[in-house]
Amino acid sequence: MQRNNVKSAMNSGLIMGVLFSINFLLSITKNTAFILLSYALAAIIVVAMYNMSIRHRDHECEGAISYGKAFLYILLTFFYAAIISTVVKYIYFQFINTSYLENMFQESMKIMQKMKFPMDDMTIEQTEKIYKPASFSLIFIFTNVLMGSIVGLIMAAFVKKEKSIFEEN
Repeated sequence: MQRNNVKSAMNSGLIMGVLFSINFLLSITKNTAFILLSYALAAIIVVAMYNMSIRHRDHECEGAISYGKAFLYILLTFFYAAIISTVVKYIYFQFINTSYLENMFQESMKIMQKMKFPMDDMTIEQTEKIYKPASFSLIFIFTNVLMGSIVGLIMAAFVKKEKSIFEEN
């Protein structure tokens, strides 16, 4: 009995979304130990995605999955995880640490000035728009899906498994 692939990706996306959110919260601290822990968590995310993909293949797809379906499953999982972690990031930027993005904007302006980057009012205004909680958080959806597509292209090759010719259809 093959369960809905999208529902399975949503369930895995929930787990990955929590891992993405924890990774984000660890990475924004100034504590070196937490930052190193966030790097370790990035490796754990890849291993967890592999294990979830194998579990999906063996339990939901009856032991066989094509490269395309494995890639789609991984990509959907990253997409749902990105949505969950983006909500966490938005809450963090909007309500918990409201000065975080403002400080990032100020740092960006300093770097642009040091690099003698030509800045007019329109450039400053557009840069300011990027550093708003909603727009900055939404950038992470694209980033996480891009990361998921790269991971998926590689991992799907290891997850795919064709049905044996000796198995019954």
